[in-house]
Amino acid sequence: MTQVWCIPCVVFLLCGHALQAAESDIDTLHDMDLPTIHASDDDAEALRKAIERIEKIENKAAELPLIILPHRPNYLMPFSYQQRPFDKPFEQAFGEDNWHGIDHIEAVFQISIKYQLARLDQDNNHKLFLAYTNKSYWQVYNANASRPFRETNHEPELILQFNPPWHLINRLEFAINHQSNGQYQQLSRSWNRITAGIYHVSGSSVIGLRPWWRIPESKSDDPNDPQDDDNPDIHKYIGYGDFVFYKKLGQQSVSLRFGNNFNFDSNRGWGEFEWNFPITPRVRGFVQFYEGYGGNLIEYNHYQSRIGFGFKVSDYF
Repeated sequence: MTQVWCIPCVVFLLCGHALQAAESDIDTLHDMDLPTIHASDDDAEALRKAIERIEKIENKAAELPLIILPHRPNYLMPFSYQQRPFDKPFEQAFGEDNWHGIDHIEAVFQISIKYQLARLDQDNNHKLFLAYTNKSYWQVYNANASRPFRETNHEPELILQFNPPWHLINRLEFAINHQSNGQYQQLSRSWNRITAGIYHVSGSSVIGLRPWWRIPESKSDDPNDPQDDDNPDIHKYIGYGDFVFYKKLGQQSVSLRFGNNFNFDSNRGWGEFEWNFPITPRVRGFVQFYEGYGGNLIEYNHYQSRIGFGFKVSDYF
């Protein structure tokens, strides 16, 4: 009986030690001397300080265990209006009589984190990260359909990040990327990619290009076969990469992302514009507009227009 009780005691002690270590690590990060962005700073200085803050935090986190960092922006859009709700795949899966329809207004949120697995040089300019991004579309105002999460995209990545001392290229990223909506049969959408990100900082702006190559799968399109390719033509709608432009405007910022298939006979693509502004020292507000294909996996081949506003607890810079 004593041995049985020892097991949870040991687990409790180990967990307590881990929590104490985590608290100590958080205190270490909290006590760091980080650059402060002032309203009087010009735009280029504000961006330089924002990048320096991230680099200092990541370098310190690399020395400590149990530190999870933000990856892409983490946000909640409590109100997002979509112009063309896409009911077709759900009607095919459940039957028109059993599907209550998608509302125009829904909530969208994104949780994106990363953990540094290894530092590849002494100064931590070259790093290996494991990252995960979850983006969910929640029909929270759709009481008739029992307020479902109509779509959730899961995106784990293994990322090699380099910060070379070059004039034109300030950051290089190579990643193995999987994206899936975690559904089955008719509702399943997924693909695997190898991506290469190239980024340049110029004054108060960041310009980036991220081409990708899709890892081939079976080309059959049978919704009842779990081994086939659920979306063999996804590249025809969202293209072979994305372009990023980010502009710092003091304590505010704007960003533009877009992609295109570069097929002039059947041209398709997408674009996303954001305006970000401070609300409190820890929360930012933003307005986001999306137009085109590929807003999420279930509607990768459905043209959508969307506008929403919400709150961010972390951003790219």
